[in-house]
Amino acid sequence: MGKGLFVVGTDTGVGKTTVSVALVHAFTKLGRRVAVMKPCETGGGDDAARLAAATGRTLDPTLVNPYRFPLPAAPEIAARHAGARVELGVLQAAYDALSADAQLTLVEGAGGLLVPLCGGVTIADLVVRFDLPMLIVARTQLGTINHTLMTAEIARRRGIRLLGVVFSRVRRAIGPEEKESVSAIVRFGELRSFGVLPWLPEKIRLDGVKMAEQAAQHLAVDRILAIAEQAN
Repeated sequence: MGKGLFVVGTDTGVGKTTVSVALVHAFTKLGRRVAVMKPCETGGGDDAARLAAATGRTLDPTLVNPYRFPLPAAPEIAARHAGARVELGVLQAAYDALSADAQLTLVEGAGGLLVPLCGGVTIADLVVRFDLPMLIVARTQLGTINHTLMTAEIARRRGIRLLGVVFSRVRRAIGPEEKESVSAIVRFGELRSFGVLPWLPEKIRLDGVKMAEQAAQHLAVDRILAIAEQAN
């Protein structure tokens, strides 16, 4: 069993790639040899490329991102529109190869925990298959309590080990609900909170040094890393 973590968002567009990239930069700065994986990317995004660049290493892009589909939809749907199918064996082989050459492997999911990959298999099933502890990335805005608590409950029912939650501001403005929402999630979900990553302009998101600084300033990077390594 390799060391690492699986990053899952409560929904699409909650900032899980920004959080993942910040963590990878921070882990690398702490001296870890990090590998990354984005099993499926849809809609022509650059999440996988950003993750790979954050490692400071040369990783095989076909392992980092085995499946890419142009339609911005769940992987199973996007694959079907492309006349293809996501194969779990391909994903497992890619993960095994990446983790064999790393001290820590960060895998970023697509959308939320129950997003379908193929034939009734969801992101949750992939987390279980890779046997990695899971980090939830949640937005801070209205609606986050329900989405985050449901994600945590589903994970626990599947026997997934939960590291905790990182909150991500996807808007510059800080809503009046943020403080109480975060507190409610920690209390009702019995979840560790590792901090709130603020909204970041593109010039910072594209700068590895500044991303590592943002992670160190706003997130409990050392705690995330220690718990992830102990959980494996």
